[in-house]
Amino acid sequence: MNMKRLYMLLTVLFVLTAVKAQGILPEFSTDENPVWYKVRFKTGGACLADQGSGKNLKTAAAANSDNQKWMLKGTRDGFTMKSKSGNYINFSNGRFTTSATPVELKIVQSTAAGADEYWEIQRKNSAQSMNQWGGAGAGKELGEWNAGDNNNPLTFLVTSIAPPEFSSEESETWYFLKFCRSGNTLADAGTGKNAVTAAADPIDTQMWKLMGTQDNFQLVSKSGNYAVVNGTGENTRIRTSATPSASGFKLAETGSSYAPAWEIHVNGKSGRVAFNQWASTQTGAEIGLWNANDNNNALNFVRPEDMIYPDYKVTGISNFVPENLLTLWYTQPATTTNAGNKWMEYSLPIGNGQFGASIFGGIYKDEIQFNEKTLWSGRNTDNGVEYGDYENFGSVFVENLSDEFGFGSTKAAKNYVRGLDLQNSKAFVSFSNPDETASYTREYIASYPDGVVAARYTGSESGSLNLRFTLVSGKPGIRATTTYAEGEATFSGKLETVSYNARFKVVPIGGTIETTEEGITVKGADEVLLILAGATDFDAYKSTYVSNTSGLAAKVQGMVDAAAGKTWNDLYNAHLLDYKNYFDRCNFHLEGAENTLPTDDLIRQYARRSTGTEPYALFLEQLYFAYGRYLEISSSRGVDLPSNLQGIWNNSSEPAWNGDIHANINVQMNYWPAEPTNLSEMHMPFLNYITNMATNHNEWKKYAKDAGQTRGWTCYTENNIFGGVGSFLHSYVIANAWYCTHLWQHYRYTLDKEFLKNAFPTMLSASQFWMDRLRLDKDGTYVCPNEYSPEHGPTENGVAHAQQLVYELFDNTLKAIEILGEDAVISEADLTKLNDRFNKLDRGLATETYTGQWGASVNGIKTGTTILREWKTSNYTVGQNGHRHMSHLMCIYPFSQVTAGSKYFDAAVNSMKLRGDASTGWSMGWKINLWARVLDGNHAHDILELALRHHSVGGGGVYYNLYDAHTPFQIDGNFGACAGIAEMLMQSHTDTIQILPALPDVWKKGSINGLKAIGDFTVDIAWSESKAQKVTITSNLGQPCFVQCPGIATRKFCINGKEVGVTAISEDVVNIPLEKGQTVEVFMEELGTGIAKANSDKAAVLSLEGRKVRIEGADVKSIVVCDPAGRKVLKTNRATFKVPESCGPVALLQVCDKSGKKTSYKAVLK
Repeated sequence: MNMKRLYMLLTVLFVLTAVKAQGILPEFSTDENPVWYKVRFKTGGACLADQGSGKNLKTAAAANSDNQKWMLKGTRDGFTMKSKSGNYINFSNGRFTTSATPVELKIVQSTAAGADEYWEIQRKNSAQSMNQWGGAGAGKELGEWNAGDNNNPLTFLVTSIAPPEFSSEESETWYFLKFCRSGNTLADAGTGKNAVTAAADPIDTQMWKLMGTQDNFQLVSKSGNYAVVNGTGENTRIRTSATPSASGFKLAETGSSYAPAWEIHVNGKSGRVAFNQWASTQTGAEIGLWNANDNNNALNFVRPEDMIYPDYKVTGISNFVPENLLTLWYTQPATTTNAGNKWMEYSLPIGNGQFGASIFGGIYKDEIQFNEKTLWSGRNTDNGVEYGDYENFGSVFVENLSDEFGFGSTKAAKNYVRGLDLQNSKAFVSFSNPDETASYTREYIASYPDGVVAARYTGSESGSLNLRFTLVSGKPGIRATTTYAEGEATFSGKLETVSYNARFKVVPIGGTIETTEEGITVKGADEVLLILAGATDFDAYKSTYVSNTSGLAAKVQGMVDAAAGKTWNDLYNAHLLDYKNYFDRCNFHLEGAENTLPTDDLIRQYARRSTGTEPYALFLEQLYFAYGRYLEISSSRGVDLPSNLQGIWNNSSEPAWNGDIHANINVQMNYWPAEPTNLSEMHMPFLNYITNMATNHNEWKKYAKDAGQTRGWTCYTENNIFGGVGSFLHSYVIANAWYCTHLWQHYRYTLDKEFLKNAFPTMLSASQFWMDRLRLDKDGTYVCPNEYSPEHGPTENGVAHAQQLVYELFDNTLKAIEILGEDAVISEADLTKLNDRFNKLDRGLATETYTGQWGASVNGIKTGTTILREWKTSNYTVGQNGHRHMSHLMCIYPFSQVTAGSKYFDAAVNSMKLRGDASTGWSMGWKINLWARVLDGNHAHDILELALRHHSVGGGGVYYNLYDAHTPFQIDGNFGACAGIAEMLMQSHTDTIQILPALPDVWKKGSINGLKAIGDFTVDIAWSESKAQKVTITSNLGQPCFVQCPGIATRKFCINGKEVGVTAISEDVVNIPLEKGQTVEVFMEELGTGIAKANSDKAAVLSLEGRKVRIEGADVKSIVVCDPAGRKVLKTNRATFKVPESCGPVALLQVCDKSGKKTSYKAVLK
């Protein structure tokens, strides 16, 4: 076969199969037979472009120009590259250049994540690859970098293409017209109707022939209609008609980035001449006319027998009603959607806290892609750009061998639905055969009791299941070979630190099972149970981070065997009992909410809401809260490691930001809903990780020494699970203080003194780090040196973010010392130093004036408005307008250093306004909490609405599976929004339970049950007409119970059905006498009779001198001091004390004597 014929064969193959050109090795040229290619990079999509002789080679946006066309002369292992402009690729001073002389090159298979079908170019004698230098996209120079980098992979695209065959009266050739950008095909919608795009289906309306020649042809559907032009201007559309087009059409090679491909142009027109997917790449788009070379014009001609389909054809179910209200559901598999990243956009996550899977719901091939939290590459010694990745473990594929279904409408599966039931933590798929005489169901769980993912496949008819099961490792990160034996499959291997093992077992009921090298085939079964397990030898408490490597395979085998020995009902019931123990503790309900739309349609419809009170709008907000709690349970149990940037779900060997433990907001936000939404146990893997890494390992202690300190510990922003770190900004060392606030928060909610005792050494060690590191500033305050306000602006001393964190750390540590007494082991010298540094600390609370730098009025903030300072030295203009991080506002949330009525409150609110609302997904999660904390529920809800927009609208938002979009997917935003909704409904950060503090107007009627308040109270609230109707509070430990709600002092209070009296601190704040285990019901629509006034029935005498208070006549055990809003400002056991200035002019006191008697006072201070 001569070279010309071979070239023609390759190009025709490209056209007919419509497969991507990636992975096809380019044909090498001779001077007599040149073959020209574009060289396009996977990341960024730009192409190699000759800039002229003697200049550095650069990338450029794809264009049909000679400087982007290249021929390769030689062989794969040694060749030269010459552009059609006449210059060769060379190399000089660390950059690839173009010149009159060449450098020899070679092609290697890319090892980058998700680039199995791409190549990399290297100099012949080099192991490093051509790399887009300093980023990806157009305008980048080309240097060299390690093989496998994301900026290396590239593909060779032929720059010319063979035309389709034209039909005649004697011979017909039918094609799909497949648009490159969407993968959708052109469809005849009927005589006299506009043509539209559709998912590929081998039916007459999608089959087209070209009658004539390349320069003048008619386009005719197999239904018998001609394509014609109808309308003018913006309203021009391609319509189908019984009569031919008057002008006819011609083919033109596209100059778009999809070249080589075709465009169809209208003859006799100028300007807008090309068939174009109009206004959308979704199915159902009409075809208009647009200028040549637009990306929405490009198409290929594909024969029906060569079409590659994503899955069998399906028809979605009608009028579906989920078994449980809190269910995500869809009427097509993820595989048949138009999403560019089907995993990120449409897969559904299940997890047991450590081991989980993503469910796609395909019929032809059902993919169960799985992950395990400890499957990380990298080492504990990593300290730089490369620090390992959270890996994709692999996938189970379940192929449907039945001949009932097919790729066309005539053999489409009917009544298809798939979903994720949050109330039962179960994914499901259901469909029927084409004639609806048989139905099929698939169910999936990730069981914590059994440690496995289990799936059950059932059919309504006996012996109807014919399936093949295969197991594939998560290449390229996990390159392992699967072996099959006796109904089981397994693979294993080792990364830099951990070894891994995965295994599944197939258990059919009825039928036959056969195991071969190709997989495990089940035929004629009534039911099939799949048991999947995976694990590593990671051990968080060993210095090597691994243990019992030799027993790993047996451990995984044991889990699989034990689970496979049980029935599906046994597995499911144990899973359900375990899961519902956590999920059912808390339930949020909005009156009128209805689940009547598939979840992707629900998100689209939500964007079109008008009042916000529509049943679907209320339901999506209710569902999003439940989804956050579901993800918390599903991603944070088992091993003492926190959930990472993607929880436990990941389908890539190189996820965004390595899928790491990101310590400058992200991992912390993952746990914001844990305590208030009654999932305290889910907080423990993170808390135990902190104390373990800080006290039992050396890596974090080393980073403290690297920062110049001799005591304490710290970590950086980017972390793997072994203590290794990335290279990002090692001057940011304040994460230790932030981590410790989680230890204190857990204590505040649980009052678990044993936990606090165990956590105290970690808190003290972090305090020692900062006690030693602080520098005395010229104003006499102590400041954190060389700190940063993530992730913008300068590095300088006294940044508000760091100051607020150290204040919180020192305050919490001193309180822990008071609580623990002798159990808090600290030297006198350290205690003295801690008090000194705390008393003289710059709190990071100061103001400045907005000067109009970003506009005279920005988000309602006008020139001259007072705002909170972010940097002590620099003014706000050194930062980025509208930046996603709200780092100087931690004083509002997650802390409570600034509250309503305090000196800095208005300035903080102004800073929140200046930052704006729309942002990345997780940033909007933070903002919901901030606006809830400043008691503006409507503004918090405005941001919730933005957070629930599809990410395609503005970047941040959600995917159609409700994953939060940074973009890409980051799970922290899911948790931030969940916590924010809880804050809108109940707050307790001031040690007073605030009822409906930030209820938005659109939530007129509803209920929330099972929220947790600081002091270990469980709170239920029902409301109507935006006012509380009934509040139920259980005191789990018998702590003082202060409650704030408008008009509560005159309402009816009952304990065990009997009305009781309470102490009224003010009209809106009461102190309810509750013993351990008692529950009070507050009937907010009924007047009470047992109201006691503050100062009534005093057992002791109170005397005042300025702000000094003295209690006489009582043997004081403890005194709690609150401001009039019920916020606790001081707790002491001293009879004489000073009330802090932050309390204001009025203090509310609760005095408890040693007999247990409690007395309330109202003190007016001078």
